[in-house]
Amino acid sequence: MKYPIRYPLAKLFASLGVVMLIRIDVTYDDEAQVYIATSKDLTGLILEAETFAELKKEAENIIPELLHLENQDYVTDPDVVLRDHIVIA
Repeated sequence: MKYPIRYPLAKLFASLGVVMLIRIDVTYDDEAQVYIATSKDLTGLILEAETFAELKKEAENIIPELLHLENQDYVTDPDVVLRDHIVIA
């Protein structure tokens, strides 16, 4: 079972072992030639990198820190698993 971190009772479900989901929106800025990541689920998540691989690595490093800053310590050492979902509009 997976549960979005922004939903009510997320901390309770996390304590029961439910996987928490954080949606990250990634866009590519043609002018600056960088990938930009933001999230409505995690306050302060704004990342920029030249490659998608670099952006993923930065996200893996910063998400646990941002959760800690929000007093959202769901687990002592969170595992960050990124799943690509590409939408072409």
